[in-house]
Amino acid sequence: MSYFFSATFIKISLISAVIFIILDLLWLAVIANNLYYDKLGYLAEVKDGKIVFNLKAGLTIQVIIAVGLVFFISMALQINNTLLNSMAVGAISGFILYATYDLTNLSFIKGYTWYISIIDIAWGTTQGLFAGIYVYFLTKFF
Repeated sequence: MSYFFSATFIKISLISAVIFIILDLLWLAVIANNLYYDKLGYLAEVKDGKIVFNLKAGLTIQVIIAVGLVFFISMALQINNTLLNSMAVGAISGFILYATYDLTNLSFIKGYTWYISIIDIAWGTTQGLFAGIYVYFLTKFF
């Protein structure tokens, strides 16, 4: 358990947070921007035809998710230190995190669709899978 209070864990968490944020910003701002705008724009603050993100809140939750993924993946690597295990735990964790968010939204937000939920859960699963890859290699580096 002391590993989770070590400089190594903190370094891996910080680097992972940066990678996670870059990937998520790429997803939100470039790849899926039109999709989210078309399907969820009615919920967002829009300025000059673009969604205005609350960066403080967005970055905070991205760091929390990234550190959570590092924690879960690191726990799994303590048991079975393989890339495949790291990727599987990352993907499952990403799926659970994003499914919780999307299915909760689907349960009470008017106009929130299964289409958006499935795409977003797939993205979260992919983010978790990527986290499994880079956390595994970061643990080897540090």
